[in-house]
Amino acid sequence: MKAVIIGGGIGGLCAGVFLKKDDWEVTICERENEVISRGHAFLINYEGLNVFKEIQSEINKPLKKQHLNLFHLLNSDNHDRIKIQLLDWYCMKRVDLIDFLIHCNHQNQIKFGRKFDHFIYENNKAIAAVFQNGDVEYGDVFIGADGSNSKVRESIFGPTNFVNSEVYEIVGSSKYSGINNPDRITFKKFQSEERPVAFGLIPNSADEVVWFLQFDNSLLNLPDKVDTKVLKNICNELIINFPDEVRAVLKNAQFENSYLWRTKDFDLLNSFHKNNVVLIGDAAHLSLPFTSAGTTNAIADAVELVNCLKKNDLNNAFQKYYDSRKDIIESHIIQGRVIKDSFLNPNTISEKTFKLPLVRIDKQIDKANKASLKLLYFTDPICSTCWIIQPMLRKMYLDFGNQIEVEYKMGGLLPSWNEYQGNSIKSPEDAAILWDELKDNEKMIISGDVWINDPLHSSYPPSIAFKAAQIQSGDKSLSFLRRIKEMLFVENKNITKWMHIESAALACGLDTIQLLNDYNSIGMSLFNDDLKMTKEMNVNSFPTFFTIENGAVVNKIVGVKKFDEFLEELYKSDRFQILSHKKDPITIFKKFNNMTTSEFSYLMDLNITESESILNVLFSENIIEKETIKNSIMWKYKLNKHLPN
Repeated sequence: MKAVIIGGGIGGLCAGVFLKKDDWEVTICERENEVISRGHAFLINYEGLNVFKEIQSEINKPLKKQHLNLFHLLNSDNHDRIKIQLLDWYCMKRVDLIDFLIHCNHQNQIKFGRKFDHFIYENNKAIAAVFQNGDVEYGDVFIGADGSNSKVRESIFGPTNFVNSEVYEIVGSSKYSGINNPDRITFKKFQSEERPVAFGLIPNSADEVVWFLQFDNSLLNLPDKVDTKVLKNICNELIINFPDEVRAVLKNAQFENSYLWRTKDFDLLNSFHKNNVVLIGDAAHLSLPFTSAGTTNAIADAVELVNCLKKNDLNNAFQKYYDSRKDIIESHIIQGRVIKDSFLNPNTISEKTFKLPLVRIDKQIDKANKASLKLLYFTDPICSTCWIIQPMLRKMYLDFGNQIEVEYKMGGLLPSWNEYQGNSIKSPEDAAILWDELKDNEKMIISGDVWINDPLHSSYPPSIAFKAAQIQSGDKSLSFLRRIKEMLFVENKNITKWMHIESAALACGLDTIQLLNDYNSIGMSLFNDDLKMTKEMNVNSFPTFFTIENGAVVNKIVGVKKFDEFLEELYKSDRFQILSHKKDPITIFKKFNNMTTSEFSYLMDLNITESESILNVLFSENIIEKETIKNSIMWKYKLNKHLPN
């Protein structure tokens, strides 16, 4: 089978690489007369980069990229609005990825100087593509990857009904160091609260940043022809009240390589193909630049199309390709328009309504059934027995998934040492002794040193922080709760201090600016509601669970032993279906990231010796890392291990 790919951009070149691996004959037709070098850089996440891992290992060619650690939104007065850690996002120069893909495709597969004109048809199917230079290329499948103004799309579907946006974007690069701290490489965006103007900068190397300026086109009377001088004047006029850093970036900008993007999109097409002609990338769909989705989606399209072609005849393959991509594409189109509307009305933007300008390569919608059992869980961030049941909770999540809903309530274990009601614990020194005793009797890592070196005065601050985190995300708040427990029980950090709360929140993808605002306002109110419920339900120790069915309390479960017995009954019950999941070490680490040896052993149903053997192999292969604390080990999944170099 022969594929003729029309368009030699990233999507077309990706399709060529993956089809070639499946033994297709491939010809890539590019309208330019040479390799495309224009364009600056783009954002891509781990899933997008991982597509190239196998290819990179085969050709032994590096794939240049710059990891980003944070997204930081500020207003034009340089005041913080949002700060979120980016765990798996990267900036890549377009020319670097193009060079990599051309190397993968081999130069002789790519035909330059071919501007598409029309198809030759036979029996309602395209048999050849005709180009303006007179070239004719015959094939079995024709893939339109010729961008937003696609002539292939127009030839099979007619004129496109573009929706022109009121937002224009100028994109450029600058010789400016945007990296002050290698652990805090930041995608930074300044957004005016008074008018629709925003400036972003993204480091793509140690001494260069990509920058963009977004603005409502009604703010300026732009000429039809925009040259370098006009672009520079536009930028300087619009950022007049922005911080010095913005001016410094533009001072070193290379305006001769900058360009103006009159943004537009179009509604989701009813199909991405007609007979044996199929579209990918911007030719198939177009969303506004607020989503940073264009390149990522072109790569995802290429991968999914080739995967569908492996398993189906052409018609079914193209339909399955469309069905698998349409929902996520439509969500990106909608997201782009929502962000645009917010951008055009800056007074409506708040930390809670701001949409992060980054999208994933794909997301499967969770269609699990509604939970058939609810657990009301009363706990506290500094409760040692609640830390001990962590493996049991994780196994319950792993095996039963959404069949069981757990609602977390903070019980307020330690208001202060003057108010603490514990029987045998009267001081931080007593807590240190208890934790050291637990260390000898339990398999979870526990160190009481924090109570000697930097004792906590209360458990209220991390409890309030958890309630504030819940406002942003249920899943992320649980990751946050786990992380602050690790900081306390394993790393001996005083988690009442904001520096540690902020660090944990960033690690879990929470916006720390919103977290601090909510911590100082609604978080306290929500925590007081939990304290009130704790008292009303006569909860005197932790962990305490209540099973709730049809809105009524059915059972009360207090302590580790009772919870263990409850889980045993859960596994025996035919009311719940134990989910089938791979007992695969990497799969387990991808789900939970950090684990003690005993947790891993418990989740894998292995003994400690077997677990240690597997963990040491994973460590030797650089898949996980380990941190040793007082003869105990915390194992951590290394996400970057799975990226191409």
